[in-house]
Amino acid sequence: MNSRSRFALVLTLFASQFGQIEAQEWTRFRGPNGSGLGTAPNLPVEFGEKDFNWKIALPGGGNSSPVIWGGRVFVTCNPANTGKTVMVCLDAADGKILWQREHETNTFRKHADNSYASASPTVDAERVYFLTMAPEGSTLLALDQKDGREVWKLELGPFVAQHGPGTSPIVQDGVVLVDFDPDAPASFLLAVEAKTGAERWRWAHAGGGKHTSSTPCIFTPKQGGPQVVITTKKAGVNGVDLQTGKPMWALPDLLPRRCVASPVVAGDLVFAQCGEGQAESSVFAVRPSADGKSAQQVYEVIRTGGYVPTPIVVGDLLFLWKENGLVTCLRAANNEPVWSERVQGPFYGSPIAVDGRLYSFTRRGELIVLKAGDKFQEIARIPLGEGSFATPAVSGGRMYLRTFTHLISVGK
Repeated sequence: MNSRSRFALVLTLFASQFGQIEAQEWTRFRGPNGSGLGTAPNLPVEFGEKDFNWKIALPGGGNSSPVIWGGRVFVTCNPANTGKTVMVCLDAADGKILWQREHETNTFRKHADNSYASASPTVDAERVYFLTMAPEGSTLLALDQKDGREVWKLELGPFVAQHGPGTSPIVQDGVVLVDFDPDAPASFLLAVEAKTGAERWRWAHAGGGKHTSSTPCIFTPKQGGPQVVITTKKAGVNGVDLQTGKPMWALPDLLPRRCVASPVVAGDLVFAQCGEGQAESSVFAVRPSADGKSAQQVYEVIRTGGYVPTPIVVGDLLFLWKENGLVTCLRAANNEPVWSERVQGPFYGSPIAVDGRLYSFTRRGELIVLKAGDKFQEIARIPLGEGSFATPAVSGGRMYLRTFTHLISVGK
């Protein structure tokens, strides 16, 4: 790639990412369109407990990540020895709990590292939405932001999965979207009206065998409306029209392993990851056509990527973060290696990028800070006193850090 082409790619990626982070509401898992890109100019590079705005104990544990709208933070919790999911609304200024609402299911078998509160909520200007999934039945709920009043509830059916559920809902253009993909072959992508809970469309896709924990994102082609992108082992990588539910393109045999990490859009590329265990993983770069009616594989990265942590693109650089701490930087456009280094872990949470720095939790609860550039540099390692499988969130110039049983605010 010549210098002019590379510069054009950087501009394209930057324009796409700037549009996503401009408003800086953190409405879903990994923020604007799942990109993980945030801005907080006054966030200290290194900090300790003395620098916290606040740290509060949550009414239960969990692996879900916080979401933010305006001056409110929302996070789900699971009280010990119960099947309850508790939605908690906090004041972003001081961490005060404004309201909390419970939804109870029976306990069921899941992976030892999973939680009944693994799905992150999603939020818009009026409501917050959260998902519970269990063998006895699954429920998508909408609560009023102001007071937690139930607005609507939708039953989705039983969800049986070897490791338990992990996918999170998203809200886009007045539609709440859920990819429901259990071990049994009864999988579908569902779109419901955010205001009423009425079903807009349901697309049944190939499923069964190994459930999906990834969360959808949105791709908008140059010609045509926005598309919902999902990744599953059985259905592969798919683009589905957001308004109608019509399948627009598919690479059905692309993903040979389980999808836990979520798809990421950067410029005209979609990055899809699958894996199992510590070694086996694949990351695919996919380019949908300009009219959004077809797509092709651009390249594949074998074993270097992770299984659980979602990749991130910053500028023209693609960063892959493996569970064992191997972090790899590539040119997003063409898979050109830049650097690959080991960071002491292990990791489950996904990295985010804030003002040129990468942030990711170790499973022991250290926040690792790396330079998001073409030279490897570990900037800081910040212990938070408790383990975490979650992903940080950024809004209003502050970062919100969820450990197993606490929520922390830092930054001015």
